[in-house]
Amino acid sequence: MLQTIRDKSSGWMAFTILGLVIITMAFFGVESYFSPKIETYSAKIEGPAKFWIWGKQVREISQDRFQRRFEQARQAERSRQGEAFDSARFEAIESKREVLDRLIDEEVLAMAAERDGITIGEAEVAAELKQMQEFQVNGQYSADQYRLGLASRGLTHGQFVATVAADMASRTVTGEVASTGLATDAELEAYLVLAREERDLELIDLPTPAAPEAPTDDDLKAWYDSHGDRYTRPEQVAIEYVEIDGATLEVPTVVDEQTLRERYDEQRSRYVTEPVRTAAHILVSVPADADEAEVEAARERAQALADQAREPGADFAALAGEHSDDIGSKADGGMLGPIEAGVFEGPFQDALFGLDEVGQVADPARTPEGWHVIQLADLEPGSERSFEEVRGEIEAEYLATERDRVYSELGNRLIERIYRDPTALAPAAEEVGLEVNRTGLFARDAGEGIAAIPEVRQAAFADAQRVDRQVSDAVEIGPNHLVVVHVVEVEPAALIPFEDVRERVRADLVADSLSKASQAQAEALLERARAGESFTDLASEVGRTVAELPAVSRQAQLPPALIEEAFRLPVPTADVASVGMVRLGVDRHALVRVVEVREGEVGELDDATREALRQQLGQARAVVEAEAYVRALRRQFTVTVAEDRL
Repeated sequence: MLQTIRDKSSGWMAFTILGLVIITMAFFGVESYFSPKIETYSAKIEGPAKFWIWGKQVREISQDRFQRRFEQARQAERSRQGEAFDSARFEAIESKREVLDRLIDEEVLAMAAERDGITIGEAEVAAELKQMQEFQVNGQYSADQYRLGLASRGLTHGQFVATVAADMASRTVTGEVASTGLATDAELEAYLVLAREERDLELIDLPTPAAPEAPTDDDLKAWYDSHGDRYTRPEQVAIEYVEIDGATLEVPTVVDEQTLRERYDEQRSRYVTEPVRTAAHILVSVPADADEAEVEAARERAQALADQAREPGADFAALAGEHSDDIGSKADGGMLGPIEAGVFEGPFQDALFGLDEVGQVADPARTPEGWHVIQLADLEPGSERSFEEVRGEIEAEYLATERDRVYSELGNRLIERIYRDPTALAPAAEEVGLEVNRTGLFARDAGEGIAAIPEVRQAAFADAQRVDRQVSDAVEIGPNHLVVVHVVEVEPAALIPFEDVRERVRADLVADSLSKASQAQAEALLERARAGESFTDLASEVGRTVAELPAVSRQAQLPPALIEEAFRLPVPTADVASVGMVRLGVDRHALVRVVEVREGEVGELDDATREALRQQLGQARAVVEAEAYVRALRRQFTVTVAEDRL
């Protein structure tokens, strides 16, 4: 048996199998057979393969990146809603998927730009970087600020430039699609008719049902057990941190006179402007290979023109127009415009800068083109601010620069020391002379003191800090203001004991009962209204009156939910009432009935207003088309979402 296998192993089939094994190992590595890969992404996007199974684009959205974006969305929503913000509701999977979908769309656009060869030049990227406010000091781009910003992100210059270029390329894709958004006259007319439509409404503001019977302990415990996510204390961390605030650093308050004078000399061009001379000329050209006699004849002709130009009442422009051989300037009376020192070197410059009065004409000056008769057409005197005049300004600038320098040097020393040992903060702080502070426990979405700053919490909850306990990179929290954090304590998420949240559970259960009772009441009355019962009778039954709302437009100052429902309902007919239900609050509903619908009147619009409205409509269409393009593009890629890791 073994001999048979040996004999057959030398055939063509054996070589074919061996070749396939070698190719597979070359592409995927031997280690892939022994080390199972542990997936950690929140989402993975795969593009179609270019050649069978090779050349496939693959991008992953890490859990850390998703958590950073989700935290940003949380802060934005908290700012928008204020006290009404419900952190527990925001943690729902729907909110997380919405944030993740935006990240996926960004990656799909970036992959499409890469696939289609859309590239951004170095000059464009550099211009974009210099416009980023985070890299500016006093409104100007700062190389030191840029280096600190990259250090806080843990990125190299090449990595960051590649990221910016990819982002610009992906924005180019949607920008080109959006730029095609247009609106025709017919569409504008239809839009105006719809936008100006008015509806007469009737409204019954339903009362909140009576409070249910007081829940029992069993009711409370059952609610608590089934809604544990509402009563879970989120994961918390405590950090040690070092803070560098440029505004509090000790810097020299006095500058010696010699240093200020040297700075004045270095920047003299800021305080001294040279006189600006405007020249006109008449050129008597001489061929490059002309003999001495020909050169002399040209000089004599030029001298005669100079003498003529010096005569009282002479018109230099007319002489230039008639006699100059310079085709480019003779039509303008020989005018050359303002000329700075160094533009024309040699005899031409010497002749021009030897003139002191406007209208003065110099003797002919020789250049390779021939002989020039030069007139000083205008002279703007220069200006000079003496050292004494600008001493205070120079000193203030110098001290501000010193503060930036001290801040940058201290920050760089701290970062370099941390890189040598990223597992402990105290040794680095001690080496550079900074104090280590500590916070109490705080959650991902709220904190006190330094932990109230979103960027600090974001750094503290990054996997590298929270899980691996590494010291963070520099976190920029303001101009010339950075923080470095080190997580020293982690308290996992845990269910709060029932007794600690009993009253909160009671309030939530009662509110939920009222909400459901209000919903049920509104739905029952809505069915009766649709069946033809009188709005007046229904209102009377619940102790309300029917409110009449005539001529309501889409721009009316009414609750948005009411406007949306009122204009969603169909036009009423003799046989079918147009009735709907609106949720106005947690435990408050209303019934709304459309009585009459009137089309909007376009009226006369001036051209400027019409064009402005057309552009607005075109921009709205551009947004919709760009979103549709992204949805269509996304269908070309395979997206895998790991909801269990969100």
